[in-house]
Amino acid sequence: MRIADMLARSKPSVSFEFMAPRDESEVETLERTIAALAGHAPDWVSVTYRVRTGEKTLELVTRIKRHYHIEAMAHLTCANTADRTRQILNWMEREGVANVLALRGDAPTAGEPFIPADPQLAHGSDLIALVRRSGYRFGIGAACSTEKHPESPDVEHEFRYMRLKVESGADFLITQLFFDNKHYFDLVARAREAGIKVPIVPGLMPVPSRRSLAVMTAMSGATVPAGLQAAIDAAPNDDAIRAVGVRHCISQCAELLEARVPGLHFYTFNRARAPMEILAALRGQQLLAS
Repeated sequence: MRIADMLARSKPSVSFEFMAPRDESEVETLERTIAALAGHAPDWVSVTYRVRTGEKTLELVTRIKRHYHIEAMAHLTCANTADRTRQILNWMEREGVANVLALRGDAPTAGEPFIPADPQLAHGSDLIALVRRSGYRFGIGAACSTEKHPESPDVEHEFRYMRLKVESGADFLITQLFFDNKHYFDLVARAREAGIKVPIVPGLMPVPSRRSLAVMTAMSGATVPAGLQAAIDAAPNDDAIRAVGVRHCISQCAELLEARVPGLHFYTFNRARAPMEILAALRGQQLLAS
């Protein structure tokens, strides 16, 4: 089923992002996380793409679909040539994958500039256009930022690329993580004023630790509200910080659901505990159906 169709329904979708394992040592943790979160009946999930182990993404997507009967979307990046990308898409089509998240992707080494494997695929919009003009029937998602991405010169630059992704054929957008809902609401308002009508799904992640927060903000460009930062600074250890992060994310989700967002997408980093606590709280407040 196409994810865009799920996002058009009256009730908000719940979805999770899983990270494809880098090696066998990460497989067991991931399997436990998938099993735990599958019990919370997500509408769909996504699986990240790793440059050196791209096949792990495809294997995981098909296993989730077959074993848990959950719609799973594969991330696809500009890490391959156009011909190799079509081979991957052909394989996905044969295996019954219905949705792809088309991304530029990150450089193999952090801090280095991104160098496309194929000049035809330098941006996420190029990948979206390739999927569309090649005649595939996939539902296509794309990423966007609610704030200035570290690689963008300004917010306007980021917004123009978001619009180009939609014009190239994206059916829906998922935001990078953010901690202040104002940024999300501002983005949606600007998008609607510009005639962008596709669903824009908020991407959320509770703060797990000081170290993780530093990494997350550096990668995404997300800013931390003063109140949240003060609570983190006052927390004595990472357990306390995790509790602060969960409470803040619950408040974010409650406000977003009251605003009738199309769904909630949780970046799990292959950990189930925080998303489960957040969903339990939202259901307890009757903001999500049990």
